Amino acid sequence: KNELAQHLGEDPLPLRRAKITAEAAVKKAEKATAAASKARAQAADDAAKATESRAAAEASARQAEQDRIAAEARKQEAEAAVEEARAKVAEAEAYLEEVKAKPGQAQGALWYMSRELTEKKKYMPTAKGGIAR
Repeated sequence: KNELAQHLGEDPLPLRRAKITAEAAVKKAEKATAAASKARAQAADDAAKATESRAAAEASARQAEQDRIAAEARKQEAEAAVEEARAKVAEAEAYLEEVKAKPGQAQGALWYMSRELTEKKKYMPTAKGGIAR
C-alpha cells in the first residue's frame, strides 16, 4: 500500500516527457527514412537517365565515325575525279597543240579554242591549274 501511495504521489512529468520525446524521435526517424527513400528513388532515376544518355552518346559516336569514313571515301573519289579531269585537260591541250602543228588547219577555230582554254584558266585558282591574270 505504501509503495502504491508513493507511486501515485510521484510527479508524472518525467514519464510524460520521456514518452513525448520517444514519439518525437520516432516521427523524426520516419521523416528521415522517407527523405532517404525519396533520394534513393531520385538517384535511381538519375542513374537510368545517365545510362540512356551514355548509350545515346555511344550510338552518336559510332554514327559519327561511320559518317567520317564515308566522307573520307567521297573525298578520295572527288580527288580521283579531279586528277582524271586534269589529265583529260592536259590531253586535250596536247592534242590541240598537235593539231596546230599540222599544216592546212582552220587557224581561226584553233585560235578560238586556245583562247577559250586560256580564259577558263584565268578564272581558276592557281592551285588548281589556273594561270595568273
